[in-house]
Amino acid sequence: MRVLVFVLVMLAAAKIGVQEYVVATAKSEIIISAYRDRAVGACGEAARTRHIVVEPKWSHASQVRLVIGKSGLDVGLWQFDHELWPARFKHPYLFITMRDEPRKVFCEFDVVAGSASVFQL
Repeated sequence: MRVLVFVLVMLAAAKIGVQEYVVATAKSEIIISAYRDRAVGACGEAARTRHIVVEPKWSHASQVRLVIGKSGLDVGLWQFDHELWPARFKHPYLFITMRDEPRKVFCEFDVVAGSASVFQL
């Protein structure tokens, strides 16, 4: 009987996990498709101001992914009253990667602020 209960609990946990994964993936795809054109325009403008030439164009990006929060900001989880706390833990960002051999060009688009920053490695 314990084995049956254990198997049922594991099946329920797997079902909930798969549902959460599917919902998170769908939300991510919706946000990416909604803001991709704005991000491409902002990234192109940011690249022009920094004199970074990217071929092919930003609309042919090799990778676009959604990230919640900007990990590079020095704000602790407990610092709710810090002015950068929402940017660190709440705001969505689109990261666009361009493979322009032999270098990589990245663009970080802040969905809330509507601004982009471009850098290359």
